[in-house]
Parts: sequence; structure tokens; C-alpha cells
Amino acid sequence: MPEMLRYSVVTAICNLWLAARAEGVGVGWVSILDPARVGEVLDAPATWALIGYLCLGFPESASDRPELEAEGWERRQPPESFLFRR
Repeated sequence: MPEMLRYSVVTAICNLWLAARAEGVGVGWVSILDPARVGEVLDAPATWALIGYLCLGFPESASDRPELEAEGWERRQPPESFLFRR
């Protein structure tokens, strides 16, 4: 299953994210990119696929409110909208 490579990368990113946050390091997953253009800029082989472009660093301030919500780009969804219970 060749697609497992991509799933493994996403799992590694999630683990990196959890470890970073545990140490007070902020992580942002930039999603407003053109993957083909990023590949050109980085001179990546054509067979590579962009999985994620991450920003890591110490945040200027702490907040319990996600930035996408604070900036009005997204509304927080109630947990019931994405949790499945049996």
C-alpha cells in the first residue's frame, strides 16, 4: 500500500506537533500554498508530494482560542459535529 508513506508522514507530523506543544512550542500547518509551486521553489523531484508546510516557534502570546477562529477565518464547531459515539 504505497499511500501508507503519506499516512506515516502525517502521523509523524502529529507526533511532532504534540511533542512541540508539550514543550510550549507553537506549530502551524500552512494550508494556503500551491503544492506544485512549492515543489518548483524547493527544486523537489517530480515524484515527491507536498504533505505539509509547517511553522514552528515560540508564540508571542498564549491563547486558548485558535488563531483561525480569532481572525474570523473559521468558526469553532461543537464536539458533537465530529465525534461519533456508539
